[in-house]
Amino acid sequence: MIARTRRGADDVARNGPGYVPVHPNCPFCAVLHSNDGVLGDAREIHIEYCGDWSS
Repeated sequence: MIARTRRGADDVARNGPGYVPVHPNCPFCAVLHSNDGVLGDAREIHIEYCGDWSS
């Protein structure tokens, strides 16, 4: 599962730090949907970049 969902995590790690949100509470994220063919019976996985975990 980790190998098949890695593209979402790679995208967030690569593009998240330089992302400038259009809206204040809109962080950079990637969503893997059930119809992507990698999640089996799962609905979706949401991967979000957070530059400051204390907030």
